[in-house]
Amino acid sequence: MKHGEIPKFLVSRRYTSVAISLTVIFSVIFMLIYQPFSIAVWFSIEDMLRFGFTIIFYTASIVILILSRILMNVIQDRMKLTMMTYAWWMMGENLLISLLYTLITTSLFPTEGVAIPTIATKALMCVTLILLIPNSLIFFYAAYRVKCEELEATQYQLQRLGEDYRILQKSKEQELRAVANSSKITSTEQGPTMISLYDNSNILRLTIHVDSLYYLESEDNYIKVHYKHNDKITSYMMRCRTRSVEQSLEGTCMVRCHRSYIVNINKIRFIQEERRLHYLTLDDESIRRIPVSKSYYDSLIKILNPKSRETKVNAELQTE
Repeated sequence: MKHGEIPKFLVSRRYTSVAISLTVIFSVIFMLIYQPFSIAVWFSIEDMLRFGFTIIFYTASIVILILSRILMNVIQDRMKLTMMTYAWWMMGENLLISLLYTLITTSLFPTEGVAIPTIATKALMCVTLILLIPNSLIFFYAAYRVKCEELEATQYQLQRLGEDYRILQKSKEQELRAVANSSKITSTEQGPTMISLYDNSNILRLTIHVDSLYYLESEDNYIKVHYKHNDKITSYMMRCRTRSVEQSLEGTCMVRCHRSYIVNINKIRFIQEERRLHYLTLDDESIRRIPVSKSYYDSLIKILNPKSRETKVNAELQTE
């Protein structure tokens, strides 16, 4: 996180789904505990009318949260969401759900002697607490994930720098040895091919060796970079459009096979057909199969078939 930006995972579909699920579970537990101490709580599982409106209220609240997060996702594609913006956004959700509860309470289940402002205030306090705890847990976990990814990426790049330095030193030693023997140097060892990835602000986020890079995955308004580090597949998420990354990777071994995937063709073990759909299997068993869309299949095969590489990419078609 930088310049007050929210953690990049926070607006992803997975984290949104988990946050809403946790909120629903926590709210049920909270209301079961809070109900005996409040005279304005009308939730019930015994009275059919109250139970029906309990379901309606919960359903409407979930819809509000889902629509809110969809709108947030659309907006954050055009602008960076700061911590302050996110906090105000959460307060807006609180107000809408509190207003809904107040309307249902005052219209259908009025409590004698309890004024509307009192009901609204208590509703706002309860809804704020119910939304605050699950969202805080998700927020801190998302921030933790960001730090872990950045640390792994930094470790990877430092390790690569060390390896490149050793290659350069070895090359220099060979050159000096050849000069000392008065031999003509006919070739020079070249450094490994590196791929640089930039975000939407054209800031360099990751420089990665092509042999370590497996595939890129589009997730909402972010790109997930899947690469091998210390003999295991890890990932790094960056804010960038798939089209922009694809253009920057032209002329490399990274080829688009699906609207959500760009794959390293050197890592393809085989292409498999299953129920008229095609999938790529890469040379690491921990990676799930990657789909190939019909619009990209022919161009991918044309790239793979003429290639005869030292890495021996096998692009044979298997049919189940």
